[in-house]
Amino acid sequence: MEERKAPTLKKSHLLAIAAGALLAGSAIFVLFVLPAEFGRDPTGFGRTTGLDQLAGPEIITVGATPAGVSETTRFYASEFRSDTIEIPLRPEDGDLEYKVKMKPGATLTYSWNVTGDEEHPDWFYYDFHGETRPTPPGERPTVIEYRQMTGLNSNGALVAPFEGVHGWYFQNQSDKPVVVHLKLSGFYELIPPGEYGNEAKIEPLNDKG
Repeated sequence: MEERKAPTLKKSHLLAIAAGALLAGSAIFVLFVLPAEFGRDPTGFGRTTGLDQLAGPEIITVGATPAGVSETTRFYASEFRSDTIEIPLRPEDGDLEYKVKMKPGATLTYSWNVTGDEEHPDWFYYDFHGETRPTPPGERPTVIEYRQMTGLNSNGALVAPFEGVHGWYFQNQSDKPVVVHLKLSGFYELIPPGEYGNEAKIEPLNDKG
C-alpha cells in the first residue's frame, strides 16, 4: 500500500499566514487594547465605540510616599513667613553669625547678596551650617556644614535635619564696609536680638516699620 505524505505548505504561504496574523494582532492592539487599557486612541475607534472611557486616570496617593528625603509634601503647624534683613559688616567688625530657629523637617528658602565691594568677591567668606540648640547639659552640640565658600551671593533652600539654629557665619575680609541683603521665606523662627545665633542684635527690616 502506498504511503501517503502529509501535505506541506509552501514557504510563501507560511509567510502570508504569519503576516496576516501579525497584522490582525496589531489591529486588535491599536483598535481595542490601546484605548481600553492605556487611554490612547490614535485611530479614533475607541472614542467612537466608547472603549476609551474604560481607561481611568492613574491615581497616586501622596500620603503613601515614604517619609524622608523622598517626601513630596510637608505640613506645618506654624504659619509661613517672610523676612528681609540687612546685615552691615564693617572691616573692624570682621565677622558675625546670623541664624534662625527651625524644627526638624522645616523648610527655609533664602537669597542673599553683598554690596559695598563688588570688585573682590573672594574677600567675602561665608559658612552655611546648622547646630543643635538647645543642647542637653553635658553634651556637645551637633554641627552640620551645608556650604563653605567665598562669593557675593547665594540662593537656595534648606530642609532642617534636626531641631536647632541654622544660618550663616559671614566674614568681611575687605577694607570696605559691606552690607549683606538677606531674604528669607518658609517655616522658621527669628532669634531675638542678643541671643545665641543673633548676638549682633540684627532686626528684620519688616519689624522696623
